[in-house]
Amino acid sequence: MTELSRVLPARVYRFYRGGAMIDRLRGEPERDGEFPEDWVASVVQARNPGRDEPEAGLARFEDGRLVRDAVAADPGRWGEPTVLVKLLDPVERLPVHAHPDREFARTHLASAYGKTEAWIVVATREAEAEVWLGLREDVEREVYRDWIERQDVEELLGSLCRLTVRAGDVLFVPAGVPHAIGAGALIVELQEPTDFSLVCEWVGFPIRAEDAHLGLGWDLALDALRLDAYRPKLGLPPEASPFFSVDDRPEPAGRFAVLLVLEGEGELDGLPARGGDAFAVPAAARPFPVHGDLRVLRCVGG
Repeated sequence: MTELSRVLPARVYRFYRGGAMIDRLRGEPERDGEFPEDWVASVVQARNPGRDEPEAGLARFEDGRLVRDAVAADPGRWGEPTVLVKLLDPVERLPVHAHPDREFARTHLASAYGKTEAWIVVATREAEAEVWLGLREDVEREVYRDWIERQDVEELLGSLCRLTVRAGDVLFVPAGVPHAIGAGALIVELQEPTDFSLVCEWVGFPIRAEDAHLGLGWDLALDALRLDAYRPKLGLPPEASPFFSVDDRPEPAGRFAVLLVLEGEGELDGLPARGGDAFAVPAAARPFPVHGDLRVLRCVGG
């Protein structure tokens, strides 16, 4: 019995287009379409209002079992999956949005987890790409509410810190902080295991206004947003550790972990591995052999 389990791709429909660089990572024909994300070893169901897809976002092992079901059947071996790892490749800018924190999620969304996240830029289509993260200045609640109601995209986007990113850059995105991801970056996103988004901008996207606030209404949903100034910095700060960590060590972590191969060829625990392959690592896994020239990300929950 191997210590690792290979997970199959779990491409997910989103309201934006992209995905060709995920194909490129796996050495497959490149196509930009409506499935610009891959949820790696995911036990989280995707929220896509208006689409009847009860297994969207849920990853499977090679034997066909849902990772969620395997973990539930043997929690002592697997541990709790407290991190969701995604591959994102947008070919168009995402709208301005934010995510609730754990306290808000417990109180209003019946969830133990919010959606603090981090972005690891793996590659870009051009020399660089753009992201927007955090308000440049404090904004009054009534002012921000007015921007949302009027769909004032110039203010919603223009109020954010605009950053140029390149391959290798890492950014921490605390829950509540408004942000947007630009086109042309392949990102490994680490986050808490939920799919909660408060979408402040929907004009020009196939998003219904009534779906933008998680059914809470903006009077309540605005409580989840951080409307104070936020200065983003490269790297994962100490405050990220309660949520997740990432390194390049292909070994057990003592808790549920995900190994994502970014490049190279070799073997992990006797299993063939190359760029784009992914493996779930049980909490109870023992050390395993590693062979070949592999660049691996090990993603672990907090």
